[in-house]
Amino acid sequence: MSEESPLATITDSVTAPTTSTQTPDPQNQFTAAVDDLLDQLQHKFDGVSREMFGKLDDMARRLDELEASFTVVDGTASATASAAAAAAAGGESPAPAK
Repeated sequence: MSEESPLATITDSVTAPTTSTQTPDPQNQFTAAVDDLLDQLQHKFDGVSREMFGKLDDMARRLDELEASFTVVDGTASATASAAAAAAAGGESPAPAK
């Protein structure tokens, strides 16, 4: 059971530098590989950030809907309780709640 680290997965996916002319200089090759790796990481980070913000917006919308449904239920319960209290004060028996 071997698990690859995320860094190993990222470095495995690094392709050759995309420069128009490849120089045999190892320093330039290394610099180009690091630049490509940083570009890949930036794109992945941007994607994850967009996904997280989208999920947070969806959660906020769901919470707003849930809060609104509680407000509707509380408003209905308050109106029923007020009507029952007024009927009781008038000597009538309150109608059963539906």
